[in-house]
Amino acid sequence: MKKIMLGFYLLLCSSLASAAVIGFDDLSGNSAAIADGYQGFNWTTLGSIASDVYPGSGYEAGVVSGNNTAFNFFAEDVSISLASEGSFDFIGAFFTAAWVGDYYHEISFEGWLDGVLVYSLDSAIALADDTPTWIQLDWAGIDQLNIYSNLAGWDFWAMDDFTININSTSVPESSGVVLMLMGLLGMSLLRRRA
Repeated sequence: MKKIMLGFYLLLCSSLASAAVIGFDDLSGNSAAIADGYQGFNWTTLGSIASDVYPGSGYEAGVVSGNNTAFNFFAEDVSISLASEGSFDFIGAFFTAAWVGDYYHEISFEGWLDGVLVYSLDSAIALADDTPTWIQLDWAGIDQLNIYSNLAGWDFWAMDDFTININSTSVPESSGVVLMLMGLLGMSLLRRRA
């Protein structure tokens, strides 16, 4: 019985620890700004664009799932912050340079919590314009992610499948599964006493 209960507990923990993937495909893709609050985040200087807007560009090559990708408006640096209390874990995302140019496409990252720098990269990461690059950072417990281009104002890039875990500070409501597991646990304890 202990093994069964341990199995239920592990199943519950694994379901609570699943990552969310934001693909931007439910947005219009017409180069409009991503509104604050979308998917629980505030998106500073980030828009969504459809893959067919600029054929042959990194915007087209950078789509990993669906038809849209996010991009940095005016080639500016980007800030993605949690729209509510709590923190999030930035697991990673796919990035692609938008245009071929005479300069090197690189981006770097910083992770912040309550206005304090928690994570930063030692060096920038190079991007290609013909294939997406998966950048996995696994930064836990941040409330803001900043993404910097090596040439702000010139370096456009695309981002897809933004993968995160949101760690809410509020107490979640009990779900049916949790209540069922609590009932099974209670029944097993009563059975032992009898």
